[in-house]
Amino acid sequence: MDKSKSNTNNSSKNNESEAMKYSFSIHLSYGLGGFLIHFLAAALAVRIIFFYENVLLLDIILIGIVFVIFGFWNMINDPLIGYLSDKPTRFTQRWGRRFPWFITTVFPCCVFYLLIYVVPFRDAIGMFLWLLIILCAFEFTFSAFNTSHLALFPERFRTNKERMRVAGISTIAGQIGIAMGIIIPPLLIKPNNLTSYIYAASVVMLIGLFFGVIMIPGMREDAELRSLAYQHVERGSFLKTLKTALRQKNFNVYLYVYFAHSIMTVMMLSSIPFWTVYVIETDSPTLIEAILAATFLIAGICSVPLWVKVGHKLGNRKGFMYGTLLTSIFFIPLLFISDILLTIITIGALGVGIGAIWTLIPPCLSDVIDESVILTNKRQEAFYTGIRTFFGRFAIVIQGIAFALVHTLTFYEPGAKTQAPLAIMGIRILMAAMPMMFYFVAFLAMWLFYDLTPERVQTNQNLLRERGL
Repeated sequence: MDKSKSNTNNSSKNNESEAMKYSFSIHLSYGLGGFLIHFLAAALAVRIIFFYENVLLLDIILIGIVFVIFGFWNMINDPLIGYLSDKPTRFTQRWGRRFPWFITTVFPCCVFYLLIYVVPFRDAIGMFLWLLIILCAFEFTFSAFNTSHLALFPERFRTNKERMRVAGISTIAGQIGIAMGIIIPPLLIKPNNLTSYIYAASVVMLIGLFFGVIMIPGMREDAELRSLAYQHVERGSFLKTLKTALRQKNFNVYLYVYFAHSIMTVMMLSSIPFWTVYVIETDSPTLIEAILAATFLIAGICSVPLWVKVGHKLGNRKGFMYGTLLTSIFFIPLLFISDILLTIITIGALGVGIGAIWTLIPPCLSDVIDESVILTNKRQEAFYTGIRTFFGRFAIVIQGIAFALVHTLTFYEPGAKTQAPLAIMGIRILMAAMPMMFYFVAFLAMWLFYDLTPERVQTNQNLLRERGL
């Protein structure tokens, strides 16, 4: 009799732990944030260096300096936003900790994207300062709404079942966002036509504003979330909180894996215009860009059910390991091929491998944050996601430095119809060799040091329920 009751209670607890608390409309509204975040990031990464170097003819060294300064701004910007967002006040007790940051920054972020391309200067110093100021303003607003969006995920969606469903929606939306960020601008841009760049940026801005509105229901915190956040008011100093977070081994591994993924994203996306013009040497570079993006999108979306199944059956850790290893292997052909068809096939394979990381990033971050709550007895989701956002956006700094160094050392000629073999090799290094190296090290880090197995994840979730966290 006791055994039967015990089994009944355990079954009841398991059913409760796997329940869907929120409606599909909330899941969809929140998940579409993946589209907006990746759409803006892709549209920026693909075009910004090519535009300033080849259209405005700003020296690549000055562009690299902008990204270095931008990196120092990032060092303060992202973790500080997370730290401030976590702090409960009477204002946040009414409106929530995440929603006010989201609603006040998502729309200005879209406007700043447009302003990156509306450059009122034609002298080098003027263009340099404009890029620096507007890029930093874009980054502040992007970090604020992105950090708020990410921080809400582990707070709002507490069961693995609900997290995997929302992560699946967000992953598919994110892949569509990346593809659209690659496809839409080149369809509207005419070579060396400055006005067409501004027109394309305006379209990107309007799409961003539209999806910002759609995200509002998913980002609005209910009374239970506001109450829970307000209960945990004990706070340490910023530096003490930072030191505590960075002493968490699994969080450090996760940060590197996310950093490697971000390096891959910005390096590959920003290299595509150079690849289609100079490696493939096609007469229709924008059309080929669109085909590559569509291939990447279809392959990635088709892989989502596979990686969701892997995450359910084997855990997020092994899913990350398999995804990073496969992606590292799939990059190898790009070191040698110059054919359109082989490029399309390789990009499709990369979409499948990278689909693992997109699918499992949100639940894996939730696992890490759950562990941090167990260790500190505090919910500090935004601070942790702020640190993560810093590492993700710091990849743009690496992007700027890498392009400046490689283009200079390989004697790349901005605006030329063809490039020398050494410059072509430089494009291959930026497109494939660097991302492959970072991804393979990510695989080794997850394999050797990350120990949040499915059993430990379940134990942590049980402890959080017992503590009322």
